[in-house]
Amino acid sequence: MHRLFLGLLAIILAFSGCSSTRLSSELQEIGFEWVRIDGGLFEMGDTLEGLNEDATPVHPVHVDRFYISRYETTLDQYDWFASQTGRETVLPSEVSRGTRAAGNMAWDDAVAFCEFVGGRLPSEQEWEFAASGGAAKQLYPGTDNEDEMDDFIRHFENSLAESFPVGRKKPNFFGLYDMGGNVAEWIGDYYEKYPEPGEPVVWMDLANRNMRLARGGGFSAEFMVTRTYWRAGTLRTVRTPTIGVRCARDG
Repeated sequence: MHRLFLGLLAIILAFSGCSSTRLSSELQEIGFEWVRIDGGLFEMGDTLEGLNEDATPVHPVHVDRFYISRYETTLDQYDWFASQTGRETVLPSEVSRGTRAAGNMAWDDAVAFCEFVGGRLPSEQEWEFAASGGAAKQLYPGTDNEDEMDDFIRHFENSLAESFPVGRKKPNFFGLYDMGGNVAEWIGDYYEKYPEPGEPVVWMDLANRNMRLARGGGFSAEFMVTRTYWRAGTLRTVRTPTIGVRCARDG
């Protein structure tokens, strides 16, 4: 019986390894790439002026090591996901697809995509850590200088009425592209309001509440919205070309 168990276990692990290898190969073919973020302590919130009520009080947060995708999910990548799962794709009437950032997905669509590629949605803490360069805490993803912002970010004043191909702007501190602008990105776990000093953190009840967050701003956003601390709430069912997804996974 012991030998039989070990034999079955070996078969299961072999098939699991084949499945994992196949997925990794397919992700590489469609340009999906994970970047390891080592984590650490940073100041979360509006460290510039401390006046944004949605992003104050500023408070220290420790983020564990995690992975996040180097690029926003593209239309080609979402088309591949839809073909594999039988789901509807996004923006089907738009002929120009390729590596343009995918939008028009509801929160649950974004969750399903990330789960399919072996990940999940990033928590708000992870997203802000990755966008702002961790302890560097940059004002915009890639820079503190507003005069350099256009080198890193697509927003209302330097964009068109649609998303652009990913990776055309400069990467941020961690080598991530389009953390600001192009499309906003759905967030997973978050807390509704930032805790006062000494108060415990109260996480949003995602199972029973429909409010969700999207971070980073999109091609139609004012440049202020692309600041790394800026928070934007919306319902999980909203579909707009300006909201897409960037996936994360445990480290």
